[in-house]
Amino acid sequence: MISIVLKGWELLRKYILTIPRFDLFLQGALLIVIFLESNIFLLLRRNDNTGFIHTINQDWVKVGIGVVEFLLGVVVAWQGKGWRNFTLSFWLGITAISGLIILAFPFPNINVPEVELCAGGAITKYSEVIDPHQVIRGVFLVITAVLCGLTKISIWAHGITYLDDHEPQSGPYFYGILISIRLSLGLSGTNWLRPGSVREDWYEAHVSLSMLTLMFSILYTLFPRQMPSYKEIDPLERTCLLQPLRRVLKNRALILQSLGMSFLTIAIFGFNNYETSLLQTKFYVETIRQDPRTSRVIIDIFRSLVIIFFVSIFRMRFSGRRNDGVKASTASKVGGAVAAFVGVLFCVLAGLSCNTGDMAGLNGEYRQPECSMQCGCSSESYGFSPVCEVDSQTTYFSPCHAGCNQYEDLNGFLILQNCTCGAQTQRAVRGGCSLLPSCALIYNIYLVFFTVMLAAGAASLLMQGMVVLRCTRRRDKPLAVGVAFAIVGLVSHALGHLLYMLISELTCAYKVNGVCIFHGDIVWVMPVVSVVFCLISAVLSFAASRASVNKVVALNGVS
Repeated sequence: MISIVLKGWELLRKYILTIPRFDLFLQGALLIVIFLESNIFLLLRRNDNTGFIHTINQDWVKVGIGVVEFLLGVVVAWQGKGWRNFTLSFWLGITAISGLIILAFPFPNINVPEVELCAGGAITKYSEVIDPHQVIRGVFLVITAVLCGLTKISIWAHGITYLDDHEPQSGPYFYGILISIRLSLGLSGTNWLRPGSVREDWYEAHVSLSMLTLMFSILYTLFPRQMPSYKEIDPLERTCLLQPLRRVLKNRALILQSLGMSFLTIAIFGFNNYETSLLQTKFYVETIRQDPRTSRVIIDIFRSLVIIFFVSIFRMRFSGRRNDGVKASTASKVGGAVAAFVGVLFCVLAGLSCNTGDMAGLNGEYRQPECSMQCGCSSESYGFSPVCEVDSQTTYFSPCHAGCNQYEDLNGFLILQNCTCGAQTQRAVRGGCSLLPSCALIYNIYLVFFTVMLAAGAASLLMQGMVVLRCTRRRDKPLAVGVAFAIVGLVSHALGHLLYMLISELTCAYKVNGVCIFHGDIVWVMPVVSVVFCLISAVLSFAASRASVNKVVALNGVS
């Protein structure tokens, strides 16, 4: 019996507990944690009784996560540098347990966001009831969101450095895959999980994501602390945090590049947080519930493929050519040049527009038209759901705001009838009028440039991230990654997100209960701000390349 167990363990270590499998599991762990985090934020919206509508609480939670990453990111990275697989397992496990605890506080009933007709009729069901678990559930949702943020730091600080120590020539390959996941499948997670987050069976997706996180936690306990082929170059440093931290903070190239990563991160993710608002304003597109004419499901798949392909070019170009994969100075120069290119793409996104026609009630600020004031619409529960009045070719904010009393569903294409704001036929169709004649081409061009921007941004983050790994001693790499992501947490996820929240507040045209439902035309300021951040990132990257030229770290292959 003992011999069978030993034989099984030998086969396990030979075929499963290998660097390629560690890399594969790390990809899966990052993807599942990102999906779990996306689902948590969707459940936060439901916990606030807003269904699909973005809430101010969600913004403050994101800012809080950024602050926690800044305060604890360095500690998370440092305390596990000697036992990286077990530390990674710990953070995955505690995140999974926190996520499972949420299941003890179920939502009381089906909570599907409502699209109202005039006089209170509903196209889809929505109901608000007394929720005895709202507060305690909200607490554990926030705790799990914070743990997801810290777990992602552990994935980068412990997972990627574990791989890079064993196969430094493949560092860009490992790092590039994770960046591809973060900016392709990760950003699509919200779209894919949104419908299930408001159904009665919401727990199915949540328990699956939590259990998968727990599974990866268990898997990493099986890996050895170091693979048999690992060669210890620097002795494991057994000192307090302050000494290695002081050494890392004196690394000018690392600090400059970390700041460059921070500005590029907020340029991409800050813009992405409000990208749906920009689409609503620019093209009068229904972004929450999918209009069949503007469905983004295929676009999401296409976007993921483009990002993976684009990053793969950089991964293959800079992997295997040197013992360490890529020099720090080369990576920072390439990262800076690509960041500048991302800024150019943001300029295009800011400039693309078309003639959307008129929206009833929108004149700087939005006010519900007089013709539907008797309907008693509650926009805060369903948000922007545009309809086009057939006779006047005028866009209305929603079926209720158009005064429509009846509808007919023709395979997902809604024909709304008896609309009090209509002129003759009193009919309207789903979607803004802009997409019927002239804006469809510009809208699709926008989606293509948005995809290319994310692909180029992923490539730039790949190269900038490699600078962090290459301009640092091997024994300091986990701590250096922790410092980099702590800076990103403060500058990008906290301060940067606050800036975009301020822009959202100043450009809001229609606010209900403190939540912005629709933005005004000047929301184009957001991509312009992202342009500035991209250029700052490029300058900092080039400065980091100069700082790293004369810096040689023994046996770590940096320059």
